[in-house]
Amino acid sequence: MGMTVYNPDGTVASVFTGIKREKNTLVLQQLALGQLPMDVIITPEEALKSINMGCSLGLITFIILFPFFLIRYRMSKPSTKTDKA
Repeated sequence: MGMTVYNPDGTVASVFTGIKREKNTLVLQQLALGQLPMDVIITPEEALKSINMGCSLGLITFIILFPFFLIRYRMSKPSTKTDKA
């Protein structure tokens, strides 16, 4: 089980299955397009760039409003439970 990332059309772009550290890099294990195993390496320099991206207004407001988004998402999903008599 991992985190699935989708394209705008709803197809699977990638499934992240794990994260590990190797020496001074961060390795994200993923299935590209949901099928092809691939390791993505993040160097310290690239990780520093991600901090600047993380300071964007869009990400900050997403984090603040995350509980609302989660509740709205879960309420809008069709129920998969079936009633047993």
